[in-house]
Amino acid sequence: MLKSPPHTTAALARHLGISRWTVSRVLNGHSGVKEETARLVRQAIEELDFQPSSLARSLRGGHTATVGVCFQDLDSPVLAMRAASLQQRLREEGYHTVIELAGDNADLERDAIRRFVAQHVDGIVLIFSRLAADDPVFRLLDRSKTPCFWLDPEHPVPGDRILLDRSRSMKLILEHLTGLGHRRITLLGIDPLNRFGALRIPGLRKYAAKSGLDFERDFSLIHHPGETRHTFEYGYALAGELIGQGSARLPTAVIALNDRIAIGAINRLRENGIRVPEDISVVGYDNIPVAEHYFPALTTVDHQTNRLIDLAVRGLLERINPANAGLPPRSSLVHPKLVVRHSTGPVRI
Repeated sequence: MLKSPPHTTAALARHLGISRWTVSRVLNGHSGVKEETARLVRQAIEELDFQPSSLARSLRGGHTATVGVCFQDLDSPVLAMRAASLQQRLREEGYHTVIELAGDNADLERDAIRRFVAQHVDGIVLIFSRLAADDPVFRLLDRSKTPCFWLDPEHPVPGDRILLDRSRSMKLILEHLTGLGHRRITLLGIDPLNRFGALRIPGLRKYAAKSGLDFERDFSLIHHPGETRHTFEYGYALAGELIGQGSARLPTAVIALNDRIAIGAINRLRENGIRVPEDISVVGYDNIPVAEHYFPALTTVDHQTNRLIDLAVRGLLERINPANAGLPPRSSLVHPKLVVRHSTGPVRI
């Protein structure tokens, strides 16, 4: 009688009274083992619920079939959607995920990378990483030869990365709004010093001119500098400040940092008798599930999450293959999509 289930091929081999080589060949589906012996091994695996130790395999130079994933938190619907999609795609490829949440703390992100390396994961995916290219943790990744893939990093990084083309998303929004006659626009929650805001302002400046607008004259910004909780409540509060400026200064359109801010703003506008889209058009960002079912259904930008995740997984798996270790780092842009619904309409004459 076993005191505890075996967790290594050596322990299983001792239990069965056969060589570890034989057990390994059966586990890996190789030939050269008598059918009766193979049947005995498979029966023991089932009866003992045998799960070979992934760490033991890694120490022998094998794969652990695990990928480390680090992102900020689960409070953001976008991050939750990306993490869920990434986990599902990796599972389809036969990989388990080890997830670390770093908040908005670069030290916690570094610690997560160190733990992933210590656990001998086959690869790492970092979502919205805050680390800069000269961070010391990159030396650890180099020494360990752990493949790392970056999804929307804040800074340029020395590795494979995929970026959402936020500049293009601003082009799509401005073309839509100016096509409806809007010339006076407020940016709600878009802070030029916040990384998500900073990624959009250059695109707004560039495409404002191409749309016949002047950024300094035709745009106003309402945000709380340094605010990081971009919630429904934040949008509600910002819309209150917009209304407080007086009816003469109200814009004809609002571009919100995200869908939650947009929905919170619409709630506050309604309370003041301001109709959406009849009086003010509102555009969100992220295309979270509630956006389609809100009233009015929200015009917003879709990240094309499935495309982003598919490219990331394919790229990571290619990099995990030792034959591709010498490939140069690659960078890709994914084009977002504008989803036009009922929160935007023509300027009221």
